[in-house]
Order: sequence, then structure tokens, then C-alpha cells
Amino acid sequence: MIVVGNLKMYMTYEDVLNYKDNIPDDVIICPSSIFIPYFLNHNYQVGIQDISMYDLGSHTGDIGAKQAKDMGVSYTIIGHSERRNKETDEEINKKIKKALENNLKVILCIGENKDEDKNNKLKNQLLTDLDGVDLDNIIIAYEPIWCIGTGITPTNVQIEDTINFIKSIVNDNFKKSVKVLYGGSVDKNNIDTLKKIDNVAGFLIGKASTDCVHLKEIVDSLR
Repeated sequence: MIVVGNLKMYMTYEDVLNYKDNIPDDVIICPSSIFIPYFLNHNYQVGIQDISMYDLGSHTGDIGAKQAKDMGVSYTIIGHSERRNKETDEEINKKIKKALENNLKVILCIGENKDEDKNNKLKNQLLTDLDGVDLDNIIIAYEPIWCIGTGITPTNVQIEDTINFIKSIVNDNFKKSVKVLYGGSVDKNNIDTLKKIDNVAGFLIGKASTDCVHLKEIVDSLR
């Protein structure tokens, strides 16, 4: 199974030095951009938490897909809910295209708030975000926004039904199959339950991934 660790903005320099050499193999680690060089040249793969929709140029504070690829980054997260309130689906679509142009694999996050029509929200995100995109290097991460950081997860049946819905939308509209991860309060306490979901391709793990011992327990459970 695919395991992605989104370290968000949790770790300090000292944390990184104590953490980077103790990560399990065969995971994708997405640290804060400033710390990416410390994570390169290990047995795991490295992703960036977001990239710009622009090419190289006058875009202070942005990080371009070409810059990330040149550093040795393999993946980028795009559309995480903690960023979606600052960008439109049209902008997310541009970011995806820039990532793919520069041979980055994309982990596209989609999800709904508690009071939103889930199916309608996910369908609109998928149709706009993936418009004109080659899906061969796209992984979808379903993250119900109301679960992130709350310790609450949907039932396995709810997650399985949602993944089937996502796959059907992609297949019906783009004639492609995609791998779908689940994210949202995934940790060592619920991974034995979540891994029983038949159609899940893996997990996008947030804060729990910042503890390398905790992360190893999750990975070991999935082997």
C-alpha cells in the first residue's frame, strides 16, 4: 500500500535531524519545503506539500515544479484542504499541469465539509481539477475535511462507498482508473481497521507521521 507522510509545518530543524534517518522505507515523505534537502538520498521518496501554478519568474514565496524536480523531489501534494480556501479549482488544475509538465507525480486531495453535499462537491472538484490532465501520474487522496485533525473517521463502509464513487466519476468522465488513498485522522490506533477497506490504495497521514516510531507502526501494520 502507498503511505504518504504529510509533515505539514510541525517540525523544527532539530526535529528533522532526529527524524530523517529513521523513516521506514517505501513511504513518501512530504516535509516543509525548507527542509527537503535533508530528506533526499534515502530509501524513501520525497514529496513537496504544494507547488506554484507558475513557471520560474517573479513569484515571491512560491516554489516551482521545475525547482522541486531539480532538487530530487518525486511527488507533490496539490489541493490539500488547508490550502483550498486560498485557491480555486481552476488554479489547482494549473498546478497539476505544471507538476506533470515537470515529471512530478501528483497526490490530489479532495474532500468535503460536514455541511456540504459530498457527492456533488467531490464530482465538481474532480471534473475541474482534472480537466485536460493526463491521469497516468495522478493519485487521488480522499480527505473529508471534517475529519482532519479531529480524531474522527468515517466508517469503513462510508469510505469504501466514497472511493467507489470517486473511481466511477474518473472512469466515466476520463476513461481512466485511479488509485485512491484515504486521509483524515489516520493513526496507529485505527490503521488495523482502515486497512480492511477493500478498495483503498493506501493512506495520507498527517500529524501522526511526524513521529517516526508511530509511522513505522502504521507501515508495519500494512505489510
